[in-house]
Amino acid sequence: MSSKKGLGRLYDRLTPEERFRLDVLAMARGDEAESERLTATCPRRDYTMNDWDFVGRWEAARELALLTYVDVVRRLDKIKMIVAFRSLFPYLSTVWQDDVHEAYFDGHMAGSRHAWYRSGKEGEPPGWEADEEEAERNADPTIDEDLKKWSGEGRYARLAGKLDEMERELVREALTAWLGFAGFCAQEMGLEANDLVVALARPFGERVRELEELSARHDVEPDVEGVEEYLVMMTEAWRRELERA
Repeated sequence: MSSKKGLGRLYDRLTPEERFRLDVLAMARGDEAESERLTATCPRRDYTMNDWDFVGRWEAARELALLTYVDVVRRLDKIKMIVAFRSLFPYLSTVWQDDVHEAYFDGHMAGSRHAWYRSGKEGEPPGWEADEEEAERNADPTIDEDLKKWSGEGRYARLAGKLDEMERELVREALTAWLGFAGFCAQEMGLEANDLVVALARPFGERVRELEELSARHDVEPDVEGVEEYLVMMTEAWRRELERA
């Protein structure tokens, strides 16, 4: 109890930085009473500031642009992962082919030997003799065809096709979010979305150009309904923020 009273006498001596840090720690451990004490004893100041109708618009624009940035960039980053994975195809193809060949020959040899011994034969079955030339002469003629079927390019072509579908869908989702935001900027702010994001964070503008290039390359169209939903969501959030003024 005495330590609490002692601490209480020090609340008015805390710097803003110390008070902030203690309040974060109190909230993190669930000590709402301590957080309330820190807030209640915080010195009060009178301020003169720019018109909130101006400042509030900047704050709201910054928050909504950040939300859009996250929506767009997390999809662009996934596309980069797909591109990186696709670059591994030559290596994966070699590994896949080696594994398939090894598994095929192990299975073929085991099956041939099982059938050979079950039929009462002795020695090695045709195609698996110790002498390599003899084994080659007696090799199963269907082996080459089987290997082409199981280790051909078709399997990687299907995988590449799936990755292309994923990439196009990610581009579509990112484009939908961006165009919804762009429509909101034009409707509610009378601004071009590109001007706003470059003013807030120039790297965001660079990622938007990246999205535009991907959209053109893949000839992707946005989800029209999704664009409208995004615009409505942004508009509602924007107006709520302005009503606080």
